[in-house]
Amino acid sequence: MERLNQMEDDSMYNRSEKGPGLPPLPPDAEPSELYKIVMRHSQYPPILQTNTWTQAVPFKEQRYHRTPSERIGNNYSPHVQDLKLSSLKQRKHNVRRSSVRPEVVSSTSPGRGQTVKAKRDSTFSPRLEEFSPPISRPISPQEQMDIMDREEKLKASNPKPTKADIDRYYHYITEGVPSSVLTPLPPQQMMNIQRLLPDTGDSNEKIQIMKANLEKEVKRDYEFSLKMSIVDYILMDPSERERLSIVSIPKPFARRVIRAPVPWADSYREVHTWLNKHLFTINPIMIFLQDAWINNFSSLRFVRLEDLCCASLPLLPSEFEEFIQKQCQRTRDELVQKWLPQCVSVIYTYMKESKQGLPVTAHEFFSCVAALMSLHLRSLVIESLQDVLYFFSIHKEGNNFGDVYDELQYFQDQVLLIKLQVNEPNIDFNPSFQECWELIHRVFLEIIKSAKNLPRVDWDLYPGTENLYLRTVSPDEPVVRDIINKAKDVFHENTVGPPKYLSVYKKYTNLLDNTAKQDITAFLKEKHSLEGFTKKIESVALLWKEIASLPITVPLSMFCLYTEKLNEDLCARTDQLKDQIVMFIVEENRELNRRICQKYEDITLTIRSTPESTEEMMSLNHYIRETSEVTIYKLIDETDEAVERLNFLMQHAILTTDDMRLNSSVFQWPTLILTELELSKTRVATMREQAEDHLQTRVSHLDERLKDVENELQAFKKEEYTVIDAESMENNVENLWRISANLDAAVIELEAINKEQSLLERDPSEFPSLQILIDDKQPYEQLWTTALKFQSMSEVWLNGPFRDLDAEKISKEIDTMRRTIYELTKSLSNLPGPCHVAETVKQRIDQFKQYLPVLSTVCNPGLKDQHWEMISSIVGVPVRPDVNSSLQDMLDLGLSKFSDQLEEIGASASKEYSQEKSIGKMENEC
Repeated sequence: MERLNQMEDDSMYNRSEKGPGLPPLPPDAEPSELYKIVMRHSQYPPILQTNTWTQAVPFKEQRYHRTPSERIGNNYSPHVQDLKLSSLKQRKHNVRRSSVRPEVVSSTSPGRGQTVKAKRDSTFSPRLEEFSPPISRPISPQEQMDIMDREEKLKASNPKPTKADIDRYYHYITEGVPSSVLTPLPPQQMMNIQRLLPDTGDSNEKIQIMKANLEKEVKRDYEFSLKMSIVDYILMDPSERERLSIVSIPKPFARRVIRAPVPWADSYREVHTWLNKHLFTINPIMIFLQDAWINNFSSLRFVRLEDLCCASLPLLPSEFEEFIQKQCQRTRDELVQKWLPQCVSVIYTYMKESKQGLPVTAHEFFSCVAALMSLHLRSLVIESLQDVLYFFSIHKEGNNFGDVYDELQYFQDQVLLIKLQVNEPNIDFNPSFQECWELIHRVFLEIIKSAKNLPRVDWDLYPGTENLYLRTVSPDEPVVRDIINKAKDVFHENTVGPPKYLSVYKKYTNLLDNTAKQDITAFLKEKHSLEGFTKKIESVALLWKEIASLPITVPLSMFCLYTEKLNEDLCARTDQLKDQIVMFIVEENRELNRRICQKYEDITLTIRSTPESTEEMMSLNHYIRETSEVTIYKLIDETDEAVERLNFLMQHAILTTDDMRLNSSVFQWPTLILTELELSKTRVATMREQAEDHLQTRVSHLDERLKDVENELQAFKKEEYTVIDAESMENNVENLWRISANLDAAVIELEAINKEQSLLERDPSEFPSLQILIDDKQPYEQLWTTALKFQSMSEVWLNGPFRDLDAEKISKEIDTMRRTIYELTKSLSNLPGPCHVAETVKQRIDQFKQYLPVLSTVCNPGLKDQHWEMISSIVGVPVRPDVNSSLQDMLDLGLSKFSDQLEEIGASASKEYSQEKSIGKMENEC
């Protein structure tokens, strides 16, 4: 059933083409689900698609590939059904122009109209209305009537719907559009309808039933209207009408609505009124605001020179910037807390005393007030910038001190404190001159920034005007650029002296570029006495005193160089050089002492070890003798040198507790090692006696093992083999492998015994029976190994797929096994049992050798279908080998009787195969 529903939704069953009808069913036949679907679609083709993500998709859209946006946009008009979103041009927005909102005059009486007008003017809003010009000109009522007449005549030309058209039309409205694709009725709309009903309470059951029926009727009419709209839209396409067999549909009642034209007089009055309200510069309030600024705030500055000169100069750049920010913030607070409230007070006082209200266009009046206050604010900013420029111009002479620096040459207060710091291999200024200039530039910008976003006075009079601010100076204005450029020139004049002063530190360059460290490293690589190390340490200490005596502050006009951190860094580097020398001696002494202790520990560990073999025991005996006579005296000399190094380090270094313990261990070892040597000599002598006893036991055990192997070989000679099968072959081969392993182990054991006898300085033992047993085992091992190999391989060759076999390789293996067995029949002729086995295996090999011609023929890679046809004709039965065919299958078909003829066919196939390969090789080379 689910499959049939899916087939119903498929487009091949929803096709609209009319074709021949289905043949009638037999009288007693029950129609299937598929027959019902085809019959239903042949009478009423579907109007909407099913199983789509977008609801209410017309069926006609199935033949197109459109995005959901294009498909939805297509619902507005069939004329845009071929329009693509990618082909739409970007809309150019119309430039808006500002205008004053037109005065609203009531249509009742002049007095009332004036009241409304005055009220709207008093509720002033600083935002100006914006409007766009109309896209097209309005048309007259007669022109609109003509357009509606033409549309009605066009609809009247369509034929009237027939009864069949109306039936199909209403069928698609009621059945073709399912309710699930419709937008549900908004709950608010139903609530609005219910409010129109009288409140009768819930007691009357008939009224409640009537309300429920009316609610169902509203929902039903709502769904019917939506369905009809969808069907009407789809039937606007002529091709859909033809597909759905609907020629015409009922025409709706024509609606006539005429819109009145727009007059031009309103815009004229609007412009005329706007032009009469723009002159406020001579208003008395402007004069009062000017006097208030001159009398109370004209001397105000964002940065006060007297405060700047009284500061604790020089300042660090961050401190200087913080000082400027505080100054600017204090002035800004004074403007916000005093100047702006005073301006508001001036306006309120004038309005109260003159008993006059604000102008009709109050927002433009306050714009004029804001322009005047902006001029005051600009003058404050520019004068503050000029004062800061004057402050820096005190140092316009620069700081080029010539060849020799004299700190008495620069007596005026410096502005910025610049630190000197190491940045290997150079000395850098912190902050850099670029950062210093950026800081000075930010000082000017901070003054400009502090004057920004000051609110206009009307923010206190009208709510909603918080985003209107006074205009001030812009950083891009020529006057600002000129001031900043002059300050930059003064700054550049003061950037000459600091780099020149760095020549004082040129003699310490080797400390900065690690040359001094490299020299010390090279010095330490050489061999020096303790006196040489002492002289080197004293020269480094003298350099440290010289650096520590350099000045900490260096005044240079605008700048003051702070060198304390640099001097400390250089002193620290000299300390590192001294520490490098001392640590080298400490580490060298530590390493030498560890080596001495390690040697003593190695000796102790070695002589205390327990040897696992005779070789290790004799080696330990030799080691003890050499240590007692030579090594111990060398270690005593090294201990004396350690005493001298310790005396040097006690003067120049502070040794750790571990180093003191290490030196103590070095001085204690000579006494301890002599006691250990005496104990080890006694222990080794006892172990030698035990090794000699154990060696004699091993010789006895080896002799017994060889006798056991000899008895097992005698069993192979005397046994009679009545049954020679695969199991007996495997058992005999396994026994022979075990005998071989025992003989190999005996050889290894004999070599080990002889080696220990040599270490203990004793005569080596001899076992001539061992080689005899090895020689006796060889023929039996060849016999049974060859027999087992032929037994296993012949099974594969006969019953396995012959396509995987190599006839030439098999032939060589058969010849090798036959020669081996033939030689064994001669060498074992005096032994009845083994000789019988050899003869039996030889007969089996000879029997299989008769099959080699057939095997060579069927395994020929050049055999084709025509060759197999020739073989079939010779044998007299069809020969059709497959991938699983075996040699036994070919033998069962009687191919062994025609060996000569098969060899001729094989030779011909090989020749053809060789020619094909040669031709293919030539084609590849071309």
